[in-house]
Amino acid sequence: MNPSLFISHGAPNMILGNSFTKKNIKTFANTLENPKYIIVVSAHWTTKDLKIINYETKGLMYDFYGFEDELYNYKYEINSQKNISLEIIKELEKQDINIEVDTTRNTYDHGVWSTLAMMYEELHIPVIQLSIPLNYSIEQLINLGEKLQVFKKDALIIGSGGLTHNLSDMSVLGEVKKYAKDFNDFVVEAMKSGNKQKLLEIKNLNTFYQNHPSPEHFLPLYIIYGSAINKKAKSFNHEITYTNLSMECFAFDMKTV
Repeated sequence: MNPSLFISHGAPNMILGNSFTKKNIKTFANTLENPKYIIVVSAHWTTKDLKIINYETKGLMYDFYGFEDELYNYKYEINSQKNISLEIIKELEKQDINIEVDTTRNTYDHGVWSTLAMMYEELHIPVIQLSIPLNYSIEQLINLGEKLQVFKKDALIIGSGGLTHNLSDMSVLGEVKKYAKDFNDFVVEAMKSGNKQKLLEIKNLNTFYQNHPSPEHFLPLYIIYGSAINKKAKSFNHEITYTNLSMECFAFDMKTV
């Protein structure tokens, strides 16, 4: 069985440097066995209802602005696969999950490719992206994750987002902001203990909207939690950058030696 991962992907130019987070993600990825394919949900693809990316998708979406020219010329081989996509659709529909192909989604957003580029220098397996359905409740997102458990024998499941994501209040210099650290610590404890009730309480914390003015970077965590068999997570990156951006990463269902 492959693990389920939540990765705080940070800014796309993280792939160009050699940051603490990039090193930790690469080091962690080196401990994983190669899956047959990857299922990924990214904060940068939200839809009203659940969608699966176009069967023929390949290449990169440069869905950001104001970064180094080098980043807009960055190349990374990545593609979907029709037969795997069809099998995922068939299995989810069998489990009463409605899902449709988005034929207009022909490239991968940076939440997908920048994360995978930090994990794998070269990628030789298909990547199947699912959208984040905004009409789902938190319980429905967790349930969607549970429905994905059936794929874990062959698939590595990744949620790409950010444990905190308030870009308007970040600073290049300064101490870590208390609201970000307190929120980060609460979520870490909830994930390490596998406490579903704590997870459900997070959205009601006074500091939730201070850390997430919009929720899409946090929502992948609910899906990943649902996809885990063992609900107790391990953290493999613990860092807060720019005073309020948590780069926390979690792994569920890691093999023990």
